[in-house]
Amino acid sequence: MEKLFRNASVIAAGAIVVAILAPVLAKGLTPAPALGFAPDDASVGNSRLLIDAVFQYVQDNDENLPPTDTVAHFQFAVSPYLENKSAFTSPVTHLAYQPNPAIGGHSLAEFASPNKTVVFQDVKTSGTAKFTVTFLDSHIEQNGQIAGVFNPVQVSASRLKQIGLATLQYVQDNDESFPLLDTPAHAQKALMPYAKSLGVFYSPINGEAYQFNSNLSYATLASLADPSTTVLAQDPTANADGIRAIVYADGHVTPANNNPDNPDNPGKLGVQDAGNLKFIGLGIYQYVQDNDELFPNFRSEAAIEAAVNPYLHNTSVFVSPSTGLNYAYNTNMSGIALAQIDSPSELWMARDRTANSDGSVNTLYADGHVRTRYAFIAQHISVGPNNETRLVWNRGDGMVAFSLVSSVGAELSRGQLGQSAGTVKGISTSPTGYTSILIGNGNTASIWTLNPSFYLTQKTDYGPYAGWGAISVGIGGNNQPRLLWNRYDKSSAIWQASVANDYISDKRYALASGDIATGLAVAPDNSQRLVWTRPNGEVRFWTLSAAGDILSQSGVPPYHDWKAKSVTVGPNGNTWVLFAGTGGSSLMTMSPTQQRLNKIDFPAETGWTPQEVGVGADAYARILATNVDGRGRLRIYNTAGALLSSHEFAPF
Repeated sequence: MEKLFRNASVIAAGAIVVAILAPVLAKGLTPAPALGFAPDDASVGNSRLLIDAVFQYVQDNDENLPPTDTVAHFQFAVSPYLENKSAFTSPVTHLAYQPNPAIGGHSLAEFASPNKTVVFQDVKTSGTAKFTVTFLDSHIEQNGQIAGVFNPVQVSASRLKQIGLATLQYVQDNDESFPLLDTPAHAQKALMPYAKSLGVFYSPINGEAYQFNSNLSYATLASLADPSTTVLAQDPTANADGIRAIVYADGHVTPANNNPDNPDNPGKLGVQDAGNLKFIGLGIYQYVQDNDELFPNFRSEAAIEAAVNPYLHNTSVFVSPSTGLNYAYNTNMSGIALAQIDSPSELWMARDRTANSDGSVNTLYADGHVRTRYAFIAQHISVGPNNETRLVWNRGDGMVAFSLVSSVGAELSRGQLGQSAGTVKGISTSPTGYTSILIGNGNTASIWTLNPSFYLTQKTDYGPYAGWGAISVGIGGNNQPRLLWNRYDKSSAIWQASVANDYISDKRYALASGDIATGLAVAPDNSQRLVWTRPNGEVRFWTLSAAGDILSQSGVPPYHDWKAKSVTVGPNGNTWVLFAGTGGSSLMTMSPTQQRLNKIDFPAETGWTPQEVGVGADAYARILATNVDGRGRLRIYNTAGALLSSHEFAPF
C-alpha cells in the first residue's frame, strides 16, 4: 500500500477549501421524546435536539463548530440554543454525550465527508442498549445503523434563517434599504457576500430556488409597517405535509419553534454574540425613528432594555452567551440626536464587557454595524534545553504571537510573528533550541521554525491531504519533527520529517470505532508517546519506537468529564499527561513503559482553564493556564508536585 504522504510535496502556502452544503437545522422542530419511550429512542430524540443546537451555534459563529475540547466547554457554548438541557445527557448511560475533540473550532468547509465525521456520541454502552453516534451531516447512527430520518422542513427553515440574516446585514450596509429582489438571481447576487454558500438559496425539498418578495425591492426598513409580518422569502412549494417555510423581513422564520410553553416565540436570529448586537442595533434604530431621531437612555442596562424591548422578540440578546455578562453601553450617547453624530461608523454604542472564549470582542457602532476584534489567547508551550519556556498566543483571526519565559517563569520578551498564520495546533522545541510551531488549516498544515531567539527562519507548507488534519507536533533527540494527523474515518498517522521539515516517512494506525488520537510527544531517545481516548472516556497511552512500532500500552479509566489535554516527555523518558475538566485538573507521570509513577490533583479555579504542560531539562513541569480576561499563567512544579513559582502574564 502506498504510504500516506509518499507522493506529497511541499507546496506554497494557502489552503484549498472544499465547499460543503451543510444542513443547519432549525431549533425545536424535533420534539423531545415522550414519556414511555425506550432509552434507545429517547437517545435519538436527545441527539436530534442537541445536533440542532450545535448547528444553530455554527450559524451564528461564521460556520465554525463550537469548542469540543471538554464536555464543559461544549455544553457552555451550545447551551443558549438548547431549551431542554436534559438533551446533553444520554438516557442510555445517564452520562453526558462526548463531543469529538478533533473538530472543535473548525469550519464546516474543512470537512470533505461530514457524513463520516462524529460530532458527539455515547461514552459507553449499557446492557443491551444501543450505542448512539451523531455525525456532522446531522444523521444519527445506533450500532452502525442509521436511526431516524432528516426533516427537509428543518433544513429549509435553517437556510431561510441564513437568508434573513444575510438580508439584514445587507440592509445595515446599504442605507437601511433592501436589495433588488425581483428574481432569485438578483437576490443571490446581492446577498451572496453575506451568505456562506450558494446552496443557502435553494430549497432541500425540491432543489428549486427560494422565491423572494419582489415588492421589497429597494424598499427601506422604516417603510414597513410591521417587518415581522412582511414575507421576505419562502419555499417555492410546500413539502409532502403541506408545510411551507417562510422568512420574514425582521429575520424570523416559520415554522421555527414548537415549544408549547412559548408558541409565539418565532425563533429569531441573533442569539449568539455578534448577532445579538446586530439585533440590539436594529432595535435602537427603530426606537430612534419613533422618538424624534433621539437615542434612548444608555446610562443603565435596565434603561436601554426598557427602550429597545418593544422592538425585539427575544430579550436574551442583551446577554453575551459566551461570557454570561450583559453588554456594556456608551453612556455618552444618552438622549443625543442622530443628526449630532458626525461619524456614526466610528462611534460605539454597545460592546462585550470582556473577551469571549475564542478571544473575540464585538462592538456595535452607531451606524448599526458590528465590528469583531480578537484578543490573543495563551494556548501552547514547550520548554527548551536551557529550561526557558516558549509560549504561543493565538488569535481567532489567525494572528500568532509569542512570549519567551525564563527558567523560573518570568516573562522575558514578547512579540508577534507579523502575519496571519491560522490555528496553532502545537509547539515543540528541539535539543538545539529551535522551535517548531504547527499551524493547521483544514486539510493543509504548516511548520514555522523559529531559532533560539524566536526569529522565524523557515516556513514549510504541506497539503492539502483529503480528509486529514494535523493536530500535534513533537521533536525528539534527533531534532526531527513528528506530526500527528487524524482522518475523518478515525484512523491516525504519525509522519516523520527531516530537520529541514521535508517528509521522510509515515506510519498509520487504525483505531477502533470511536477512538480518537489526541496528542503526541517525542522522547530524547526518539521513542514516541501517543495518547488517545475511547468512547467510554477511557484514556489510552502507547509507547512507540522511533519507527512507530508499539512497545507498551496502558490506560486510565474515565474520571468525571476530565480529558487528556496535553502530553509531554521529560529528559528521563517519563511521560507527563495533563487532564482537565469541570471539577479541576490533574497531572499524571508515567515511566517509559507506561507504569504510573505519580498523580497530582488541582482544584478548579474560577476563570482559569488549564491548557498545556511542558517539562524541561530540570525535570520540572510547567503548566499553562488561560483566564477568561485574556491573561496567561505559568506554574512550575518539581517532581514531587510542590509548587515552585507562579507567574501571570498580561493580555497580549
